[in-house]
Amino acid sequence: MTWKLYAIVSAGAFVATYVMSSPKTEVATNKASAVTAKSSRQVAAETEIEALANSLHVRLNSDTVYRTPGRDLFRFQAKVQQPPAFVPPPAVVASPPVPVAPLLPVLSLTGVASDVVDGKPRRSAVVSLPNGVLIVREGESVAGLYTVVAIGEDSIELESPGDGSRRTLRLSGR
Repeated sequence: MTWKLYAIVSAGAFVATYVMSSPKTEVATNKASAVTAKSSRQVAAETEIEALANSLHVRLNSDTVYRTPGRDLFRFQAKVQQPPAFVPPPAVVASPPVPVAPLLPVLSLTGVASDVVDGKPRRSAVVSLPNGVLIVREGESVAGLYTVVAIGEDSIELESPGDGSRRTLRLSGR
């Protein structure tokens, strides 16, 4: 569609809208057609309509008495609250404290080394801690929490000096 055709179609639509929306002009009518005999039914309907219109005008023009609403939606008032009745607090039964297990550091066995001293194998374990690596032998302390009890080919057994509990660490590769 070219721009000229578009302009013509748009102008035509504008003119048609203007013509259809303009007020109708009165055409002179014959006096004979203007004066028609009204039936009694039409006269009764017209008088009823006029009476209804007059009652509506009276209702619209009358002064209404303003009354203050019982509730204002834009103002909040605090409710007067009654003090609660005294209720004695429930008896609290004290339970014995639950012992909390101490958080143990993450330990892992990363290796076992073996040396032959005087014909006997002497093993050392490489233990990884969060803050570093320790090389320990039997009877030595690990981070001040455990004592090394035994070192095997792929495991190490630790004992807590506080409560005597034992913990075994194994190599993760085997």
